[in-house]
Amino acid sequence: MESRSLMSEQVRSSGARARDWLVAAQDLVASAPTVNPRYAFQILVGLWICEQGLLEDQSYPCTSSYTHKVCQYIPKDTDEALDFLYADPALVMFSLGILRFFDVSCDHIEQFTAKISELLREHKDQDEEEASELFLVRFLLRRLRLHPPLTSYRLHIPDAAELIHADEVSMEGLVKNIAAATQFGQVTRGLDAGSLRTLSSLLPILMLDSFRDYNLEAGMQILRSMRYLHLYSHKSRGAGLSFLLAQQQVDGRFGFLSHELTQLKPEEQQASPDLYVYLPLTVSFLWTVAETAHPQFVLAQSF
Repeated sequence: MESRSLMSEQVRSSGARARDWLVAAQDLVASAPTVNPRYAFQILVGLWICEQGLLEDQSYPCTSSYTHKVCQYIPKDTDEALDFLYADPALVMFSLGILRFFDVSCDHIEQFTAKISELLREHKDQDEEEASELFLVRFLLRRLRLHPPLTSYRLHIPDAAELIHADEVSMEGLVKNIAAATQFGQVTRGLDAGSLRTLSSLLPILMLDSFRDYNLEAGMQILRSMRYLHLYSHKSRGAGLSFLLAQQQVDGRFGFLSHELTQLKPEEQQASPDLYVYLPLTVSFLWTVAETAHPQFVLAQSF
């Protein structure tokens, strides 16, 4: 009980420091010579995760105040606005859900999301792989009341030998399939018992192996998949959470990427590394920490 209490306090402290860093990052976005609206929307989602998922602060002081600023970063030019919106529709829909929660309207985003809803209603998936690929956007549209009830998705698990040697592309396809088949943990009854045993045995190994190689995004995707499969009691879940918390810097951002920063292309180096590199990574960390530490929180269902 004492260790759980200590971990809970560590999670709250982590969320508070990350929130402070995200608030400071707002100034970087505002002062950047070239406005990139993606950064503003990533900050919005990060603040929401901190206050809703980690701090459980129902007054949402930082998120609510930022909702009134974020839409100003959408380009006034329609073509430029659409370029941004189509580049990351899931981020846009997460943001729309948060804006609606605070009764903040943004015509560009509402119109774009309605158009995506229309396109997906008419779209026929070529195969189950494409269906899993589009699941997140459809799920978010459903949460936004812009899509009919989702159909069920089948869980496709390779055998143990294939899974243990799966490459990064295969693993990314698997975690998307798990999210779709479980609808982010809402549906687990009826899943094949043998497949679940295989995943319960091998996902923790693959997660820890990814973290050992400092393949952070892959490890976090697997850890979130474990949550959707309700693998709460596995010891590696706690080990994964402890690893993530240990990756937070003093100022609140996540990751230690000094080597990776030296590998940036010249055009990438023109952007602030805090925004270009650390901001999206920090949001991924917060997403994973929140869903791992507090299983009742699921980002895609949180608004």
